[in-house]
Amino acid sequence: MKKIVYLTLMGCLAAFIGLFSFAPQSHAAAPASYTLYVDGKVLSSKFPTVVEKNVTLIPMKPVLTALGYVTTVDSKTKAITAKNSDGSSITVKTGSKKAKINGSDVTMPAVAKSMKGTTYIPLSAIKQLTGKSIGLDASQGIAWIGEKPAETVPIPPWGATPEQMKAIFSHKQLIEEGQEGDIYALWYQEAPDYTDEMYVFYKNKLAKWMYNPQVPSYNEDELLGFYDGMVASFVDKYGEPETNIAAADKNNELIPLANGGYFMSEWNVGGTKITIFLKPADTGYVMAIQFVDTSVESKVEAALDAI
Repeated sequence: MKKIVYLTLMGCLAAFIGLFSFAPQSHAAAPASYTLYVDGKVLSSKFPTVVEKNVTLIPMKPVLTALGYVTTVDSKTKAITAKNSDGSSITVKTGSKKAKINGSDVTMPAVAKSMKGTTYIPLSAIKQLTGKSIGLDASQGIAWIGEKPAETVPIPPWGATPEQMKAIFSHKQLIEEGQEGDIYALWYQEAPDYTDEMYVFYKNKLAKWMYNPQVPSYNEDELLGFYDGMVASFVDKYGEPETNIAAADKNNELIPLANGGYFMSEWNVGGTKITIFLKPADTGYVMAIQFVDTSVESKVEAALDAI
């Protein structure tokens, strides 16, 4: 029985991975942020790659850290420098197009700028710095350093409208839909007592996706086995989680699951926050998977709280 339920949960994940593969790309406008791949691996960072005025901008420190560089800031000049062990280096200042890359003065296509608490620089500067190929595919919502990835991670089509999503999921059973203020929601169910899917739209654009597989009330060891299997599957797709909380209460103190503790793993991938958690409920346990567009996350949560 344990194997059957585990395979059911893995099937839920597999279904999501293929969920949007048949969705026409013309349904949604090109995303405002992009998932960035570095040498074939997705960059797990809360800072997305963005395009402004046809220039692709990447978060400097997370990207260069992934490439083996160490970043420092001059306390007097505020110049930001990143160096690696081979002596390759780049120095920039926010508000300026001028940079020094590997000892040469370079004019970048856009200024280095601070966004969301970190410094962004043009993606093209990375090519000059490292010699690696770079690229961007707006139809897939991805950018890359190194070779273009053969496979891409599944991210919901942020910005899609309720009507577009209903067209995509015409084969599923729509249980309920409705609007309250800026929030519109679609609730699907695979079958009674099986799984729930909730798609939340903010100002008519998809902003949050929640998936709740029904978890039978097995013993704690079996439940943790299911949870660990789900997390491992996400690690294969998104890398190691940025947050990994095990058996904690609201104060992050260790406490058994049976006594009210919870487990949570969280990733930030290209402007999408991904969360998996397992916690006790009034009847049994709840496992949930959530994807949120971080560009509107605070607005969505405030709008939901107001309902």
